[in-house]
Amino acid sequence: MMKVYIKLITTVLFFLLLGCQSPKTTVDFDTSTNFKQFSSYQFEPTTEATVEVDQLTYDRIQNAITAELAQKPVRYSDNNADLQISFFTVVEQKQNNSSFSIGLGGSSRSGSSATGVGLGTTIPIDGDINLYTKIVIDIKHQGKVIWRGSDGFEAEQDISPEERTKAINNVVAIILSQYPPNSQ
Repeated sequence: MMKVYIKLITTVLFFLLLGCQSPKTTVDFDTSTNFKQFSSYQFEPTTEATVEVDQLTYDRIQNAITAELAQKPVRYSDNNADLQISFFTVVEQKQNNSSFSIGLGGSSRSGSSATGVGLGTTIPIDGDINLYTKIVIDIKHQGKVIWRGSDGFEAEQDISPEERTKAINNVVAIILSQYPPNSQ
């Protein structure tokens, strides 16, 4: 009987941890590209076709990319750079389904028969809507995407500017930790 409880608890903990995982960083790149040949980058100018990003978020992401690439073997250039960088965000609303459960139970055993009674309820803690912000970074060479990375973060709508900047910096650092690809 104790082994059944241990297996049950282990299974529940496994699924709880699985549900708490952050979104997976995805990276894709052109395997025929020699990334060691590139020494400079610039940001692509924004155009009407660019997915709209508010100016504050745009500046935060651009600053985070610049800070991360300063640690790489590429340097910023105003023009004629080897690489062109663009990025966009996708923002989704997610319902915050935090809740607290209460359960009561009881049983009575008499002779060869048993009876049981149970009662449970779930009390919502917070019904606010969170925003999931996915950041996608494209690195191009001569107009062709040669590397793409993406990841995101979830936060409450009323997140402070400092917390938003920290979240963006963390996500960009995670994405660009995989540039240049190690498979070369």
